[in-house]
Amino acid sequence: MPEMLNTMVRIWQLQIAVFVNKLIFYTQRLPLIGRLITERAYAAVQAKRRSGVVAVVLILLGGLAESLLYFGVLLALPIALWTLDWAADERLDLFMHIYFCMSVLLAGVSSAKVLESNKMKYTAVRLMRIAPTRYMRAVLVNRYATFLVYQWIAMMMTAGSLGLSAQQALLLVGAVTMWRILCELLHLRLFRYSTIILVKKTGLVSLVMLVSLAAAYLPFTGLIDVPLFGAAVLGQPLLLVLLLLSGLAAGYILLLRTNYTDAVRAVTSFDDPLLNMERMLLDLQQKSVQTDRTDNSGVLPAQDKRGYAYLHSVFVKRHRGLVAAPFHKRLVIISIIGVLLALSSLFYKESLNVTQLERYVSFIILAMFQLTMGNQWCRALFRHCDLPLMRYSFYRKDALQHFRLRLRWLLGRNILIGGSLAAVLSVFILIVAEGRFHPILLPIWLLTLALAVIFTVHHLLLYYLLQPYTPDMTTGNPWFTLLNSLGSIGFLAAFLLRPTPWILAVTIASLTVVYLISAFPLVSRYSCSRFSLK
Repeated sequence: MPEMLNTMVRIWQLQIAVFVNKLIFYTQRLPLIGRLITERAYAAVQAKRRSGVVAVVLILLGGLAESLLYFGVLLALPIALWTLDWAADERLDLFMHIYFCMSVLLAGVSSAKVLESNKMKYTAVRLMRIAPTRYMRAVLVNRYATFLVYQWIAMMMTAGSLGLSAQQALLLVGAVTMWRILCELLHLRLFRYSTIILVKKTGLVSLVMLVSLAAAYLPFTGLIDVPLFGAAVLGQPLLLVLLLLSGLAAGYILLLRTNYTDAVRAVTSFDDPLLNMERMLLDLQQKSVQTDRTDNSGVLPAQDKRGYAYLHSVFVKRHRGLVAAPFHKRLVIISIIGVLLALSSLFYKESLNVTQLERYVSFIILAMFQLTMGNQWCRALFRHCDLPLMRYSFYRKDALQHFRLRLRWLLGRNILIGGSLAAVLSVFILIVAEGRFHPILLPIWLLTLALAVIFTVHHLLLYYLLQPYTPDMTTGNPWFTLLNSLGSIGFLAAFLLRPTPWILAVTIASLTVVYLISAFPLVSRYSCSRFSLK
């Protein structure tokens, strides 16, 4: 026990040191404040120790905030918005059903700390030479002790209004925690017997995720009569007691009877300090911007263009496979969505009406955020065009010129994507409305096209003002990550506020005009110093 506590203290010290160093690094890049923090801050041991107290508080609050977001956004919020006419008992059963689907079914397959790859595990085991078994025992105790506390507090805060008492919440969270500990043991046994790391089987995990999410949220639609089996399972006292006892037995085996050397070595067996998941993502990012050699064959120079227009024309022609494939994939996805919507309108015609569909208009924001081509286009530009040219000051000074060319080209593709999605939605609405014109069609077209424009400007503007990519195609800028998530934040705001389709469309269109007008002076003023190689 003392060894495990000492190991936990060392892990916390390592986490705090990494957190404080990151905080110093990114604070240096803030305007005004960043100038006050020099490189000596990394060596200020006493100041870092004092800031370590703040780091501990932030880490603990971050864990609690994560649980609150999980319960609040994924469970309590949909129930509060879409089940106003449900009885109190039905809403509580739905809450427990979603909790079962997400925390028992999905998490049981997709989560396993023992076989998880991360930098902290590599640093502790490979670099600091902490014994793998000591390290994993400390990690498991720390993980599931905090998990129990965070989840219990979050469940009481979110489900208390549904009639769930503190004792019931503790029993449910305790049973789910023991289930997760049992799953840790099952994942480890599967690895020992077959060398299969289940959490890295992306296809299987994705399938389980889709099935679990469908089972969790289909009761909201009313289209299919889905039984609330999760509430029935978690409502069995004997089953909860069985989960508690099984989890305690699994915890005893994991803490006192298990050697983790082979499992930890398997997920940290690299020659350099790169975690397996990051390497996989890095390979995917590089492959996503690789171009086929056959793309260079038969490329004709654009004789009628000069300067940056010539450069842009040659880039598009030389990498036509790279820039055309994402566009065609998105059109295929939209076509599949159209077929599914058409079939659903035919099979569930009696239960669908246009007025009911108005509450889902905000999902167009999320769909367009995922369908627009901005992110991959910017990565391709960086990899195959801008990477060697960013070193030259003349290229950065002329950023506004190639920004306009690229914005015009990308706008054309994204507007076609937006128009295709609007057309598919229009067909669906016309089928539901039995061929009659409905006033919701106009705001849908305005909203979709405005989103195509604003996301085009957004992605390209962030690329020119922040330029988050490194030569190995990684991104570590938290400001880019935060600003790049504005699309999801906008969807969440529209989902919560639930404005009418016309108000939402006019608001997005107005923001689009403001964003588009302000983009050019921002690029002209700041890109010379910001549009550079990291």
